[in-house]
Amino acid sequence: MALRINARDRAALKTLPRLIQRKVSGALHGSVEDLRYVVASLDELGDAMLLLLPVFHAQLEAYPVPDGVSPDVVQVIMLAKLSMGGIVTISSHIPSNSMSLQVRTAHDAVASKWEMLFSWMQFFSNNFLPPSQIPAVLPHGLFVSTYDALIITVRLLSVMSHFTEVGRQMMKTNPTVQAFFFRAWVIVGGLKRDDLADPLRPGDRHVAALTQANICSISVASLDGTLASLPVSIIASAAGGTIPMASLALRYIRRLAKEISNIPEPMIQTMENVDFSCMLACVRGLAQAIRFMQSLGQREGGCQELFLQMGAVRTVLHVVTMLWERLLTPAWNISDNDPNVGLAARREALYMAYRYIAYSMNCADDSISVVSQALQHGLLECLLRTGTLPAERVDNARRFEYDHDIQLLKELPRFFVFSKVLRALGPALQKVKQADLEPRASRDPMLWDLWQSFDSAARIFITLYELPGGHHFYRYQCGNQTCSVDFSENDVTALGCSGCLLTRYCSKSCQKDAWKSGHRIHCRMLRSAIGNRDIREIRKSLPIIAMTESWILNKRLDEIKAGYESIRDMMEPSNDRYVLQVNMSVHPVGLSMYPLRDYPLVGAIGSSDTFDHGIADLVTTTEDSAYDLVAVKVRFGRESYSLFSPATALGIAFGWTSGIQ
Repeated sequence: MALRINARDRAALKTLPRLIQRKVSGALHGSVEDLRYVVASLDELGDAMLLLLPVFHAQLEAYPVPDGVSPDVVQVIMLAKLSMGGIVTISSHIPSNSMSLQVRTAHDAVASKWEMLFSWMQFFSNNFLPPSQIPAVLPHGLFVSTYDALIITVRLLSVMSHFTEVGRQMMKTNPTVQAFFFRAWVIVGGLKRDDLADPLRPGDRHVAALTQANICSISVASLDGTLASLPVSIIASAAGGTIPMASLALRYIRRLAKEISNIPEPMIQTMENVDFSCMLACVRGLAQAIRFMQSLGQREGGCQELFLQMGAVRTVLHVVTMLWERLLTPAWNISDNDPNVGLAARREALYMAYRYIAYSMNCADDSISVVSQALQHGLLECLLRTGTLPAERVDNARRFEYDHDIQLLKELPRFFVFSKVLRALGPALQKVKQADLEPRASRDPMLWDLWQSFDSAARIFITLYELPGGHHFYRYQCGNQTCSVDFSENDVTALGCSGCLLTRYCSKSCQKDAWKSGHRIHCRMLRSAIGNRDIREIRKSLPIIAMTESWILNKRLDEIKAGYESIRDMMEPSNDRYVLQVNMSVHPVGLSMYPLRDYPLVGAIGSSDTFDHGIADLVTTTEDSAYDLVAVKVRFGRESYSLFSPATALGIAFGWTSGIQ
């Protein structure tokens, strides 16, 4: 029995070549071979391929979706496979000279028949993709490969999520579609390269790369929008847990980077060149894979920390190191007219990598470790290598202040007050010098100016860190001033003060004596200097924070005096105490002054913690002092902390001096 299509569509088919008309007639009568011929001829038909959509829809609507694979439904499955393949071809390969109306027609046709198409997509996914139990020998006449099932699954999802509003909404809000897609995401990520190849084109080296790039692009579409649009639990459930999910996301990044490195540099850089178009697709896929990883971290903080523990920063920097030359190859003029082709598209992967590192620096629970790891794994070298000549840039790739590499270089100096970062910074600068990267960076004026400022600040902080006052001298001696025990020379188990977490004692008797002789006051002051929350990196970095504070106060003394006089003239006479805030959470370090009574309300805005203001009564200053009390603001992860002056606290408690003239 022939399948029926409406009169208008049947009349339109009469404009096709006669051979195609005969094959269409045979396909409508259930001929698998005739339908295969029609699908194979689509590329030759050009814009006219759109006329065949009703034929493919009629094939899919004529038969119910089978419950499984058996000899009785071989013809139905083959007709469905070929029809789905035809729809994929039409919706994915509209000729470049097609009018926008024709493009929309193809995409709208997919959206209008989505429920029917989705049922068949589920059938092919469940029966022909791992881990389904595919029979060792398929029934006679049934030819459905893993590649066929993936194309049917991934390509139609790509069309829906990228080109139709209905599809975008479903990817964001429909749990069934989301679970279906991420099952495919897991399957593709777990398959070997050969498993992704087209059995009919064994020599096509780009199929696996394009499939992975395509699925990475869809994954981002599912995460766009509100944070609640896609629970991470759906992805984790598909992957078999949070750890496998994170591992798979990193695997996609590594695989796409390898695919890009294996694609030969095309001699003709236009979209008609297969190597060039594949490389750009993979670069976009790589950028989206990094973006997807960041989006997962934004949705659930535990995911971000898990990615960092599994080496996400190291992986991203390795990708940049491996690919930077490929990604910055100048685009030819013939491709410069298209903003999605050429240098601008390639730079997107670089900027997405830098964006992820910047996000991790600002939002990770242990942001100091993130910065330290980034420096150890070549962040500075990557930033300087990716600077480009003005002549290499085209209109769609101009340099902007908000470029992610520029922003990253601006952000780094505010971490210089942490000792762990400074330990990694020195060797990182040495590697830059050995690699002789500065001449290349100097060709990028914006990057070069920023680098000079960065390098100058880095060397100042390293110098401060290397001064005697920048070390934890108090950790190696008993806190009882009448005791001479040195922990570095004596095999004595030190007892730490549970209040300030800084002072150490050789015995309980020394601890009691010190408490009576003044530590009861010093303890409160030191606790405020490290923040009332015990942030380990702040505590470990207290000497270098104090050194920086002393250096800033000494260097900018005239500015501080002028500010002090100005605010005293503006305020009421009753405001006899003021707080000078040294803001080390920004670079350059900011200075501001507030009345003590207003500081918790104004100066400490944005801080998760502020120092104990009761200790103000314990600090006295001379009348000619340029400032009264000092607070130091530092940032750790998402939070900022307002600390009582570390220099003052260390000076009063331990007799510490910076040694800065």
